[in-house]
Amino acid sequence: MDIKISNRKAYIIEILGIVIYIIFIFMAMMFYPGGTQDDPAAPGYTFWFNTFSDTGRVIAHNGISNLISMVFFSIAYCTIAITMVPFYLVFPRLFNENTLEKRLTKIGTYLGIISSIGFIGVVPTPADILYAPHMLFAILAYVAIFFTMVLYSIALYRSEKLPKGYVNASMLFTIIFFIFLLMALASLGLGIRVLLTIGQKIGRFSIFMGFSILTFGAWKLEN
Repeated sequence: MDIKISNRKAYIIEILGIVIYIIFIFMAMMFYPGGTQDDPAAPGYTFWFNTFSDTGRVIAHNGISNLISMVFFSIAYCTIAITMVPFYLVFPRLFNENTLEKRLTKIGTYLGIISSIGFIGVVPTPADILYAPHMLFAILAYVAIFFTMVLYSIALYRSEKLPKGYVNASMLFTIIFFIFLLMALASLGLGIRVLLTIGQKIGRFSIFMGFSILTFGAWKLEN
């Protein structure tokens, strides 16, 4: 699978997508009316006790319409999902044909696209109305993007395309993401919501850092 776009343009689109996501998810938090699952009377968005999905609800936990926050949430998630795809498609170009590294990154690309489908899927399935499909899309997105990071990191480690510093940093953030992904998944069974809210945010930071490092390293290869 390939597209007619330069590697650099794909990298720029990806980084812009990350920036836009951060801006709009921050705006979604700012306009969230208030309430958490455990404390509906909590004012505004509580960073460690509200999830990102709370900003995508139709009705906030305090019973007030969440329309403005939901719009910002939708823009953030659709943007990051779409702008990551060019990066997934061009990344395998770094490796020679008929090599294990090439095959690993191609599998990673398919998983990356699946993760984008998952991120888009959480938008029309607000957690307060369609909880089951919302969680299904969210789990699909996070698990798929984790394995994308793993496969990309392995391919780079084997190929020595990038200096080991880039690869080691990417692998470190992949491990951090894995730890907090497990925390978030464990929260679903244990009912400890704080594991989900903390795991989700630190995990998302790890994703962005890991991919940003890979992108910066790949950009330098273009030189």
